[in-house]
Amino acid sequence: MSGPVRYYDDLSVGDTFETRGRTITETHLVTHAGNTGDMNELQMNAAYAADTEFGERPVHAPLTYSVMEGLITSDFRNEASNVCYYGLDSMRIPAPTFVGDTITVNREVVDKRDKSPGGIVTFRDEVTTDDGRTVLVCETLEYIRTRPEVE
Repeated sequence: MSGPVRYYDDLSVGDTFETRGRTITETHLVTHAGNTGDMNELQMNAAYAADTEFGERPVHAPLTYSVMEGLITSDFRNEASNVCYYGLDSMRIPAPTFVGDTITVNREVVDKRDKSPGGIVTFRDEVTTDDGRTVLVCETLEYIRTRPEVE
């Protein structure tokens, strides 16, 4: 984890953050399908997908979520402050992600609750594409430490 150190007491409800972008590639799609065994025709058969309401192959929604988590890990989380990923309360996929889309994550702190040695922070994460589509919205919980006392 290489993001800046953000302790529990540094975060307030309403704070917002944005990650850098990452472009979804054919390699991402094929590797995800191979790793999970999810060989759905919609993602793996271009001719089939062309005849659907999508008009092309959307990537697997869990792939979009996984790339989102990678962006958050590299741009937000830090070993000094993060205890661990604590869970996912909700997720929806309002629009598809396609190969070639560049996605960015916008985070907002929506709740905090104390839990030693810091607390649980709930973020509303919204993944958007470079053309402005929202492709994933979820609430992610992270267990984050309180700033250490200086002796």
